[in-house]
Amino acid sequence: MPDWRRQKVEDHKFDFIDVEDYIDNSAWRKFKYLLVFAIVVKGILIYCADLWTAVNLLVSGTWSSNLGVSNDQISFRDIKISFEIYKWIFAACIILSFILLVWDIKKAIAIIRSRDISYAFTSMIAYRYYAIRSYAHFCLFEKIHNSKKHIDEIAFFCFFTFRGWKRLMFADGPRQVINGIILITVFTKSRRRRPDGTYELDLEFWNFHDLKPLNRVTMGIMMFTLTLWVISVLMMIAAIFLYIPLVLHIQGNLKEFCCHKIDKRFVSD
Repeated sequence: MPDWRRQKVEDHKFDFIDVEDYIDNSAWRKFKYLLVFAIVVKGILIYCADLWTAVNLLVSGTWSSNLGVSNDQISFRDIKISFEIYKWIFAACIILSFILLVWDIKKAIAIIRSRDISYAFTSMIAYRYYAIRSYAHFCLFEKIHNSKKHIDEIAFFCFFTFRGWKRLMFADGPRQVINGIILITVFTKSRRRRPDGTYELDLEFWNFHDLKPLNRVTMGIMMFTLTLWVISVLMMIAAIFLYIPLVLHIQGNLKEFCCHKIDKRFVSD
């Protein structure tokens, strides 16, 4: 049995502590608190945009943008995606993202009712609910964040990265792969063949003279979301490699280990 399992640490609930004791009025802490609201607003806007996109795709019979579209389909080498396939892939991914959201909300409600601090910290929805509810709760969570042990940082990184794997792979993955194909197609068309057989970018194309304003915005959003998705995938791969030696060290469940570490921090205060 690993050492951390032998340590008897009581579960801590909000009912038994005074969160006002953890208030930090530093400018940096207040700035980070404002970021919580910005992240929540961003999340709401993303879901609103997804909902609008899904409805628009399902009621529309044509491409909303002609980026990468040729002969009414997206083509890249042997890959051909018709509008019907494109529509249902995007719609299915968006519907799945809402299903995952509802499931996360259901679990978060149970966690909030339990008043358990460690579970609230490990649930993003419960975390943000308490943080928005009061600045004192946010300061408490920030104190939990401040870990001096390297192994704890790795454990929390792996835990929070793994938590969103369903959304990353199934709700976002197919959409971002299609976006990548569209961008590659557009980039390929922007190349000009030199007399020696090599290629160069058509600079006139990249001045966007031939692109409509809507297509410019669409390309920017595609590149931005695809970049974020690729970064998330790289973080997932890094977490997988880190998890292998980590699980040999903790010899147990990762969530249980993280919750134990959270509760232990109150004991050490």
